[in-house]
Amino acid sequence: MDAGPAHLRPAPSTETIERADEMPAESTPPAVRRPHGAVSQTLTAVRGLLGHLMWILAFTLPSLVLWWHVWTGHPTSTLTCACGDPAQEVWFIAWPAWALWHAANPFFSSVVNVPYGANLLSNTSGTLIGLVLSPVTRIWGPVAATNVALTLAPGLSAWGCWMAIRRVVTWKTAAIPAGLVYGYSPAIVTSVMFGHASVALLVVPPLLFAHLFEMFTRAERSALRDGLVLFVLVVVQFWISPEVLVMCGLFAALGLVAVVLARWRHLAAHRRHIRHTALSLVIGASLSGAALAYPAWFGLAGPQAVSGPLFPFSPIAGELLWQFFSTAGARLRAIGAVRLTGYLGHNGPQANFMGWGEGALLAASVALARRRPLAWLWIFFALAGATLSLGSIFLGPPAVLRHIWLPWRDLAHLPVLDEIVPDQLSSFVTLSVAVLIALGLDAARAQSARSFAWKRRTLRVAGSLLALGVGLVALVPVFMTYDVPLTVTATTLPRWTAADALNLPNRSVLLTVPFAVSGSAAPMLWQAVDGMHFRLAGAALKTPGAHRHPVAQGSKDSARGILSALSTGRSREPVGTPAQLATVRQALRTWQVDLVVVEGPSRDPVYASGFLTAVLGTAPKVVQGAWVWKVPSPASMAPMITGASLRTCRFVSKGSSARHHPLAMAQCVQAAAAKNRTAS
Repeated sequence: MDAGPAHLRPAPSTETIERADEMPAESTPPAVRRPHGAVSQTLTAVRGLLGHLMWILAFTLPSLVLWWHVWTGHPTSTLTCACGDPAQEVWFIAWPAWALWHAANPFFSSVVNVPYGANLLSNTSGTLIGLVLSPVTRIWGPVAATNVALTLAPGLSAWGCWMAIRRVVTWKTAAIPAGLVYGYSPAIVTSVMFGHASVALLVVPPLLFAHLFEMFTRAERSALRDGLVLFVLVVVQFWISPEVLVMCGLFAALGLVAVVLARWRHLAAHRRHIRHTALSLVIGASLSGAALAYPAWFGLAGPQAVSGPLFPFSPIAGELLWQFFSTAGARLRAIGAVRLTGYLGHNGPQANFMGWGEGALLAASVALARRRPLAWLWIFFALAGATLSLGSIFLGPPAVLRHIWLPWRDLAHLPVLDEIVPDQLSSFVTLSVAVLIALGLDAARAQSARSFAWKRRTLRVAGSLLALGVGLVALVPVFMTYDVPLTVTATTLPRWTAADALNLPNRSVLLTVPFAVSGSAAPMLWQAVDGMHFRLAGAALKTPGAHRHPVAQGSKDSARGILSALSTGRSREPVGTPAQLATVRQALRTWQVDLVVVEGPSRDPVYASGFLTAVLGTAPKVVQGAWVWKVPSPASMAPMITGASLRTCRFVSKGSSARHHPLAMAQCVQAAAAKNRTAS
């Protein structure tokens, strides 16, 4: 029976060596009574499952070191930051669990961005992660579930790579260091550090590429089975991260073109394999299209869907070529952009960093495996991924290279691809490097076994030591550029949110300062931990503005922009002009706000209390250290206070601590307004 095209089969000599290693010493082993039928199959399945669970645990051990401060402390109330992207991720984990228990739509939420809602398939929500972890969320809360997801992501990714590489090498041990190189690459560890579980859980891409490889090389298998497996992998990856699935499709298309161009004569002689592959692809694509047609439409064109670049810098974002081996900036105190994203420790390396150790191993592996056509396919993937990850413009010195055409310059304008940040493609470069290292180890062991008269046990010990050494050389330089363990902080809820918010009427709408907007995600974390008991005006999510492009913090004259300026220091504070006050006042009506609450860390809560006093025309009540206004109906709302100087009132109230005189700012605003009315 034909085992597949010769250019894709493992080396025969290596296969012979592996079988010789596994051959028992006795030619006629003693008879053993075995269970029959279903019992035997069940025991085999259980043993296999337990074996895989043990491997997942082993691959997760380095991640436990990274998250040591979480798991030895309070995993239900500790994150890298109760702000930025980690806070947003807690909400993403919490929503599918809440939707499941309340029979709500898991990929659309009406509890944020009231009254419009938010399309979660237009965001990096990782719906499947939240659904799988819903029991953890239900019992221990969304912060614990988020920590579970972020801890398991590198280990599961490494396990997926290990599973995939075992299918293309004969020396299975070679897959172990390769899995670690992939699972603990900067592309994944940095995503974990910032709480990006959906793009850190990259268990499917290596399995997907391994399955496509087997579809090409094993025509004796059932096309229906291969199509069904392809369908399952595609659907699972879609519900983890649609954008990663799109990147998988891009690389699969590049690989197909490369194989056809390089080996078209050989493929033409194996029409049976082509028919099998085509039929499997048709089955998998048809089932995937039928299952994902509606969710894909919903994410691209459904209610509150966004399109175009998700970030303003996306068209020019990309990796720097010299950062593949440079640690410049790593281990320094986190810069402002890193802290805003949600990590308060030290900078790590860029996502494309591999270090000199891994680079040397890659060079040696390419030299050892150069006679294998499969190695050249993955060399092509590595070069293509590295080129695409540079983005649209060649950044960094020398400046003359910025005029060089890069392929992402044209790809970035295509639908769906315009929503991908090119540095995310670095994970596919790392996957290529991991596969090449495994192929190099496999070739090295085969050559060693042919050249020396090794005893079987000696060969195993030497091979295990080689694999261990390769793993250490590849991982240690990368790990040294991070905080180990990672820096974490507590996620304690503010006092009013923890106590009084639970007593509000169900589905009450809150407008908070800090305002829930891009770069200010803390209110969403409070909402998630509080069990979605209240709804939020605003959302730290991608929601559509003009032309369905993401609105972010909004223009400086919009209510969103004004409230963002009160929350963060990225623009000038609003001075309380009549136009600004009227804009926010109108937004309170549009957003159906029931309560306005100033609580928790923001730019200047005291100043915000004065501004909102001018908007609502009345002073707040101070409850549990928070400034709280109950918003009346439009007909009974007090007139705006337009005559007060907020900066003067802030200067006057500067000596009054918010703890002992929390209403000093609000009273100054009211007094200034009364004085202006008397003068007029």
